[in-house]
Amino acid sequence: MSSSELPTKEANVLRGHEGAVLAARDNSKLSSCGGDRQVFYWDVSTGRVIRKFRGHDSEVNAVKFNEYSSVVVSAGYDQSVRAWDCRSHSTEPIQIIDTFTDSVMSICLTKTEIIAGCVDGTVRTFDIRLGREISDNLGQPVNCISMSNDGNCILASCLDSTLRLLDRTSGELLQEYKGHTCKSYKMDCCLTNTDAHVIGGSEDGFIYFWDLVDASVISSSRAHASVWVFVTIPEVVNYNGYLHMSHF
Repeated sequence: MSSSELPTKEANVLRGHEGAVLAARDNSKLSSCGGDRQVFYWDVSTGRVIRKFRGHDSEVNAVKFNEYSSVVVSAGYDQSVRAWDCRSHSTEPIQIIDTFTDSVMSICLTKTEIIAGCVDGTVRTFDIRLGREISDNLGQPVNCISMSNDGNCILASCLDSTLRLLDRTSGELLQEYKGHTCKSYKMDCCLTNTDAHVIGGSEDGFIYFWDLVDASVISSSRAHASVWVFVTIPEVVNYNGYLHMSHF
């Protein structure tokens, strides 16, 4: 899709949260979170909140749908990850993971695993099927994680202005990416569709592109005049076709 084909007018406005928002795979539902300690489950077409999930004791930082958009998983400042059944009328969590020692900032999901990045410096993988937890300690607060498209690696943004690439199987640190500034804010990061490049934001408003293998900065440009916090890669474009958003 070219830029000229992108929508220019809003179709609907869903009000109620100032936090993370995630769409289901078929784009018919949304999940959002915020400082009110709740997770909202939305119907996109009507703009109506289908359900409000309650249970976190403080601000909710992140939400993710599972593969079938039947479960929403949330991460919060209350040092917990909680799972919610979208098909049930219950507003209580169906699972709570509270083994963290600090705020949980970011989550990724596979078919059987919940992967979480925490300010305590760990990236933790919970195998729901086997009931097993694996923890990789990066030694620095983790504020965002992203999985490679092949599922073999985790990219972690840390508050020492470094992105770290981990092998999911061994926990080995494969590479570090530097040049940006990330010391005070949650800064998003991801890999491009081909896993050939790494993308990350910076507190000075710049967006950075690194080569995955040798960690060299391919390009950097000012995307915003303020702190840059979010990026996503549309599936139909190359690594230059990023979307970005400023928060402050």
